[in-house]
Amino acid sequence: MAIETVNILLVDDDEDDFVIVKDLLADIKHTRFHVVWEPTYEGGLEKITAATYDVYLIDYLLGEKNGLDLLREAVRTGCKSPVIMLTGQGHPEVDHEAMRIGASDYMVKGTLNAHTIERSIRYALSHTRTLVQLYEQEKKYRQLFEQSVNAIYLTDQAHAFTDANPVMLLLFGYSHDEITQRTLQDLFARQEDYTKFYEVLTSSGQVKNLEVLMKTKVGAEVECTIKTTSLQGQEGASHSFQGIIEDISERNIVQQEMIRMEKLSMTGNIARSIAHEIRNPLTNINLALEQFATELPKDDTLDIYFNIIRRNTHRINQLITEMLNSSKPSQLNLEKQYLHDVLDRTVKLAKDRSKLMDVKLTLQYDKALEPLMVDKEKLAIAFLNIVTNAIEAVEAGKGHIYIETRQQQNKQYVVISDNGAGIAKDNLTKLFDAFHTGKRGGMGLGLTSTQNVINAHKAKILVESVIGEGTVFTIIFDTQMKINADVEC
Repeated sequence: MAIETVNILLVDDDEDDFVIVKDLLADIKHTRFHVVWEPTYEGGLEKITAATYDVYLIDYLLGEKNGLDLLREAVRTGCKSPVIMLTGQGHPEVDHEAMRIGASDYMVKGTLNAHTIERSIRYALSHTRTLVQLYEQEKKYRQLFEQSVNAIYLTDQAHAFTDANPVMLLLFGYSHDEITQRTLQDLFARQEDYTKFYEVLTSSGQVKNLEVLMKTKVGAEVECTIKTTSLQGQEGASHSFQGIIEDISERNIVQQEMIRMEKLSMTGNIARSIAHEIRNPLTNINLALEQFATELPKDDTLDIYFNIIRRNTHRINQLITEMLNSSKPSQLNLEKQYLHDVLDRTVKLAKDRSKLMDVKLTLQYDKALEPLMVDKEKLAIAFLNIVTNAIEAVEAGKGHIYIETRQQQNKQYVVISDNGAGIAKDNLTKLFDAFHTGKRGGMGLGLTSTQNVINAHKAKILVESVIGEGTVFTIIFDTQMKINADVEC
């Protein structure tokens, strides 16, 4: 079995002490101790900084400066090897101060023998190895904590935050100091969600994938799932909690988008079936009407009824055409265009209506926007449907509509907001459904058609609204998304 070698630096201004320590350690047979002597404070600090020794023995008296000063410098420079303080006489205050600063042990020279010094070195090395292992484990788990893609937090027994990782801070908009001044309950947007969370955690000691609505520092609501488990103390009682929060807003948006796409596809199928079943008999009615009109003598009263029938058959045919256009595939005419040019086209089309309602339009464009491959005409009409709805939602003479663009990384945003009446939460989920409308005489196909065009451009459309405050439509274009010129919408 190989004999372990331990390299020791003795910092002591008395060479006799070096000889004594070296001789004592030479009597130890199962370990080879290689002792190097350094008589000065400065030389000792230089060698400690070089970090080439396993153990440092430091004498308390080193001329103008003492061993405690050297110990402080060693700790400050990041010394990882154990330090044992030596002194000629026992000084409890020196002992306590040395241990407080970071010494592994404190020994009185007059009591040294081969057994005590070997034992002190062995325990110091063992203790240091344990601390290094703990440090490495802590470092590893800290990296997992810091680099997790999910928001992770720690709270005390009263659910006050004690720690949170960067994703958690970013999600809710707090600094580390700010979040440690708050409790988990402060982040819940609804009291009923927190009550349910607390009841489940109290009864079972953990919460698994509970869907809740949480709020950021600025009050924005975020759909999340929360997982929490209690951390047990030495006596088995819960003393703190660890949790993971996942933002599922994007996932829910994707799911809603898929549902809307399915509804749109279903609407198209229904529309085509209805059109086929209605237009055939409608054509027969028109043909029969015209034949009937030619065979009957001229009569003003009959002409009135003929005209009523013609107008209504024409209206039915027009409604069918609008319904088909809202779901009927048509090729995109893709050209490289700036979204600002498309929006200018939209504003021009909405100008007369906005003037009639005395509604103010404010444009705020990000000049850094790059051109995109879009169908200018179809996209302008899609934007127009949103702007028209905004004009009709605001109060005449007091209405204000903002159209803003911005670019962030590989995304371009078009934000159309108003200060109108707002949309009820229950209606937001139906906003793009075919035939859903709050306007008298409307068919409810405008926003369905808008979403169809937006989807064809592989963009996303989000809607937020507060009753009495207004509505915000956000359309997000991916600048890296490639759109096939044959894509249909």
